[in-house]
Amino acid sequence: MNKEDFLNEVERRLSKMFYASKEGYKNSTVDKHRLEGFMQAGVFLGLVSNKELSVLMDAIHHSVFGISIKERRDSKSDSWKNDTIDYSVYDQPTYERNQQ
Repeated sequence: MNKEDFLNEVERRLSKMFYASKEGYKNSTVDKHRLEGFMQAGVFLGLVSNKELSVLMDAIHHSVFGISIKERRDSKSDSWKNDTIDYSVYDQPTYERNQQ
């Protein structure tokens, strides 16, 4: 296997995983670990570098979602910050709340 074949296979697998995620399917951890292992094998064999794989992953993610991985991660974490629940109503014991 040469570098071009390897990168094409990584691109195919990443695209499949990102499109499934975009459609709302949760990718299995087995598939994620398999892909990570495949990518690490390419680095170990000297076919690619981690930097090349990172650039490829971000490019594929951008083509599928329209934003970078970092932008998507940041937007997901922001959605939880504003969803705070006020639990102060439960400071009063239940039997007192039920009498009111």
